[in-house]
Amino acid sequence: MTIKLASASSDHRCWIRAELQSYLAELSQFASIEKNAEGQYNYPYLDFYWRAPDRHPFIIYLNNEAAGFLLVREDLNPADGTSITEIAELYILPAFRQRSVASSAIKEVFGYFPGNWRAAVLPNNDVACSFWRQLISALDPEFTVALPSSPNNQQIVFSFSA
Repeated sequence: MTIKLASASSDHRCWIRAELQSYLAELSQFASIEKNAEGQYNYPYLDFYWRAPDRHPFIIYLNNEAAGFLLVREDLNPADGTSITEIAELYILPAFRQRSVASSAIKEVFGYFPGNWRAAVLPNNDVACSFWRQLISALDPEFTVALPSSPNNQQIVFSFSA
């Protein structure tokens, strides 16, 4: 079993856009996500991943078959202004789950952007919360968790170094 992470070219944009609909449909069970007039879930940031130098789209492959995508964003930590890299979105197609695809891809991307990281999770998404807590605690025993702080910020934020 070979898991590989590759930068997504603009040729992959349509594939990611299509799979993003499945990903957002899954997330919609945990949060209200708006649809546009065509019945598609809105994700206004996708095109920025091919235009902005601080955004990085990846395709995750299992045995040379596209198994998911990973969207990474570089930012400044609002608390102290230091550089931080964020897992903006991670999606593994259902047929490829439970094979360590996500954790392998995440560990690989950490090598591209060493330093401070964060990953945000919807609090009632127990599977995602458990995944991130287990993965991050193995990498950085000193990781921190910020619980939702207001009605406008309904995410659990894991902060860690990798």
